[in-house]
Amino acid sequence: MNPLIAFLLLAIANIIWGSSHAVGKLAIAQFDPLLLAGLRVVIASGCFWGLRFTGFAPAEMVSSGQRWRLAGLGLIAVAGAQMLDYSGLSLTTATDSSLMIIGEVIFTALLAVFIAREHLGWRRGLGLVIGIVGVVVLTLGGAPNSEYAPNRLLGNSLVLGALLCESIFTVLGASLAQRYHPLTVMRWTYTGSLIVWVPIIVYTVVSGQFPATTWQGWLAVVYMAIFTSVISYLIWFTVLRSAGSSLGAMSLFIQPVVGSLIGLLVLHEPSSPGLYIGATLIFGALALATIGQEH
Repeated sequence: MNPLIAFLLLAIANIIWGSSHAVGKLAIAQFDPLLLAGLRVVIASGCFWGLRFTGFAPAEMVSSGQRWRLAGLGLIAVAGAQMLDYSGLSLTTATDSSLMIIGEVIFTALLAVFIAREHLGWRRGLGLVIGIVGVVVLTLGGAPNSEYAPNRLLGNSLVLGALLCESIFTVLGASLAQRYHPLTVMRWTYTGSLIVWVPIIVYTVVSGQFPATTWQGWLAVVYMAIFTSVISYLIWFTVLRSAGSSLGAMSLFIQPVVGSLIGLLVLHEPSSPGLYIGATLIFGALALATIGQEH
């Protein structure tokens, strides 16, 4: 694949992910965070199975034992992560949430060192330290709490918890990710998490607590389910299979840039010196931890 085309496709995927923080923040105004996450996962799961039955995704044979393993990882990477992510987003800003991507880089690197015994290297190690400082500065020195973001410290902590769940999946599921097609992995992990989401949705409907939602709210749910959970990952894995992970690492910068710009310029979220200092440290950490990694 042409490198320029590959990078443009990866940029599209990261733009989708970056915008999802603002879209999620808008959707939370109409949906309970857990209901919102559940609806997103249920719709995305249907899409993954649709890709399988239409022949777009490969018909790989997955043993029952591996299905249970993937389903178990789904409880961590999909159920746990989505619960924490949307609960955190309801308490913080879309700007903070988008910048927290450095948490996934930090957690994945540390887990890879302690679990997979990978070599960290001085450049990545320095990047992780700077990233941690950036998160602290952003959280403690950012915009004050408000009705829009009632508890940024707790919200950012929950978002980081979601990224920890995703990092656990990345490290523990590495062998499965190499053995099966990415769409197969996504299909079974999302399906496994339905044991959490279906009861939440059913209870909300039966108890009469399902909110009266505008078409804009449903559009936000569909966007996050189809574009954020399915299309962006499909683009990401398809390109990386031919272009390599280095190009993917470079494109990660787009996600927090898009997320923070939408938060500040479109949602008019408050800014502060701490926000800009923390963001600068986080971007520096991303550069050290993802570009030119030592091997």
